[in-house]
Amino acid sequence: MDLRGILQKLAEGQDLSADEVYRTLKEIVDGQATDAQIGAFIMGTRMKGETVEEIEGAGRFFRERATPVKVSDPENLVDTCGTGGDAKGTFNVSTVTAFVLAGAGIRVAKHGNRSVSSKCGSADFLEQAGAKIDLPAEKVAAMIEEIGIGFMFAPMFHPAMKRVIGPRKEVGVRSLFNLIGPLSNPAGARRQILGVFREDLVDRLSHVLARMGIIKAFVVHGKEGIDEVSIEEPTVVGEVSEGKVRLFEFIPEDLGLQRRSLGEVCIASPEESFRMGFGVLEGEEGPHRDIVLLNSTFGILASGVVTDKRTALEMAKESIDSGKAKKKLEDFIELSNRI
Repeated sequence: MDLRGILQKLAEGQDLSADEVYRTLKEIVDGQATDAQIGAFIMGTRMKGETVEEIEGAGRFFRERATPVKVSDPENLVDTCGTGGDAKGTFNVSTVTAFVLAGAGIRVAKHGNRSVSSKCGSADFLEQAGAKIDLPAEKVAAMIEEIGIGFMFAPMFHPAMKRVIGPRKEVGVRSLFNLIGPLSNPAGARRQILGVFREDLVDRLSHVLARMGIIKAFVVHGKEGIDEVSIEEPTVVGEVSEGKVRLFEFIPEDLGLQRRSLGEVCIASPEESFRMGFGVLEGEEGPHRDIVLLNSTFGILASGVVTDKRTALEMAKESIDSGKAKKKLEDFIELSNRI
């Protein structure tokens, strides 16, 4: 079926197969679609609602087209990349979480980008720290092998995305393409904590990850609308393990932490985001530490090193309180500028 046929199906509210999405994206990326057709595809999938099969087809396509980062033992790499797009203005929790995991001895292949709808993306955070973010694949791989954490700046590793940048900006709605980042880790990470901007995506993306062969993952959405494990409202969690999905709700009290207002961890600029996140690594107490601890707990569980939440929480605390997480950030900054 050609692209016009695909658009006709979407106009009639029909779902696409994973293969149809894969072939459509191939046409788009290979220059066989006009901007109008790309825009129509974006709106068609968004208005109909993206299915598990459609998301899987898109994820497989962009994962295959990504510039590979070749490292040993990808089965035990963890990514903390989320979808973004919650527009709540929290500091960059996922990046701080990545360094807490690294400080706990877990290898991390952090995938990320600059801010699109938030105040600070992972790339913005790392630049504020003084790190070099635009490293090529072989240098990212060297960093993962040497210090246990590397950062893949999405625009450098997904040339296939260039064709859709213009139409996406012009259409201006969150779409299938907002879900691609966490599904297309260039290092092939098989373990994840993945925050999503809509509650209905927890179940869908959990099943997508299971179909894509992810070993262990937690898909999370705080009920006040954040793509993180929340310190304020219950968090909807999708646990992916051995191809199976389990959905449940989590609250901070489950780990003995009191609820805090989300407003206490919101920021207005990348500079403020870095100060708040770095404060966590320096051992500051408060809601900014608590939200990192909660997300790090699920990241550690995704690694498979431990299976108990309280043990994972203690590992996260030790990573911060021992200074190991902060040291990982310092090593990351130094090596990224030297390598």
